[in-house]
Amino acid sequence: MRNAGLGIAACCLGLAACGSCGKDAPPGESSPSSPSSAAPGSVVAEQLPRCRGEAQRLAIPGEEVVVGDVAIGPSGLLLGVVRVEGNKRLASVVRASLDLASSRVVDVGPPLGDDPPPSPRWNGTTAYVSFISRHATDAGAKLRELRVVRLEDAALGKVEATILQQADESTAFDVAWSESGAGLVAWDEDAPPNPDAGKPLTQTYAPEGRGFVKVQAIGSATRRIASPESSDAEAPRLLARPGGGFWLAWLARRAEDAGYAIESPGEKRAYRWVEVVPLTATGEPAGPVKRVSSEKGRAAGFELARSGSDLVVMVQDEAAAADGAGARVVRYVVGETLESTDVVDGGVGGAVAELVPVSAATDTARWLAWNDTSERTHLTPLASGLVVAGGSTAEPALDGARVLASIPPDALYALVGASPSEDPSTPMRPELRRFVCTPGPAAAASAKK
Repeated sequence: MRNAGLGIAACCLGLAACGSCGKDAPPGESSPSSPSSAAPGSVVAEQLPRCRGEAQRLAIPGEEVVVGDVAIGPSGLLLGVVRVEGNKRLASVVRASLDLASSRVVDVGPPLGDDPPPSPRWNGTTAYVSFISRHATDAGAKLRELRVVRLEDAALGKVEATILQQADESTAFDVAWSESGAGLVAWDEDAPPNPDAGKPLTQTYAPEGRGFVKVQAIGSATRRIASPESSDAEAPRLLARPGGGFWLAWLARRAEDAGYAIESPGEKRAYRWVEVVPLTATGEPAGPVKRVSSEKGRAAGFELARSGSDLVVMVQDEAAAADGAGARVVRYVVGETLESTDVVDGGVGGAVAELVPVSAATDTARWLAWNDTSERTHLTPLASGLVVAGGSTAEPALDGARVLASIPPDALYALVGASPSEDPSTPMRPELRRFVCTPGPAAAASAKK
């Protein structure tokens, strides 16, 4: 199992396209009279990029830096990193101000093996960090702990939750807080349901190697299995529902033929689609499981957002219309009915697209960052409800960069390689850089609400 997001990790993120910008269109926007602008989300040939780099930048401290999850809030940016400082390999959280003028590093501890960097979160103005830790056991079972810890200015604070997990190959999880302040953790395991929840957790696996998504409320010791046995579920995502509780979504999968096999190099490909279920604040089901995308699709990643009382699911589907056509990104609205619209109707490369994290907690303008089949970076502006707000643009300034976060309507943060120093023996260090990107008219109007 793997972590799956809508591209980046990073959704992290030229197309063969018809049409061109009209002479009366603003920079980065397709002309209303352009034939390709008739279909929202179509990729059009843009004459000018949206983004320009500003002077604000921040070098990530250490060597051999790996950046994982990023969280942005009114109080600043949080970056989970693994880095080498001196002769020590450290897992850390970098706290940076929004103007990148100041930063502070909080070390979590030494990373273990291939465990991912710490994963930071904001809950209002309170910062948290989640990370994997080994579990000491005398029974010989392969177990690990997922810890959710309050993050103070210069140190780790109170441990809010310790989640005991099977130590399988997947480290995918998500943490979210409801509007009432209740916290919930979701993760996946290659393990069958425990028929007796009162017994100790044991190292048992279903013969098929199927995956299950489990949830546990912060402050509770009760684990619940949220996905049905038929789903073979992985890569959970959580989002707070209006009025309390959560939406929980995951990738479900099945092999293309009747013979089931875990997908890995040389093994059978699988269909993948997104399923979602509403939960209470304590993780109990509040409605039925719904399938969102096609059971014959090949969902590579997805993200969740709210539009009023409805759930919006953005799915990157690798099921191309023709060979070499590239993947597409589809917007699904899950309400009384299920509606779908192409955001990008083809040409998306293998990297997972990024629904760029935003500083505002409310429904507002966003960016979709994605790479084409030639590894060039594109941006698609999205208005409230993740509705397409303008044509996609190629962004040479962001080629090779990872888009991390944004502040509506026009500020964007990306991780780029720093310029070489005068000493050629000094390795390049990644740096966080701020860009200004011209939004579409609908996105700008949405951001001002």
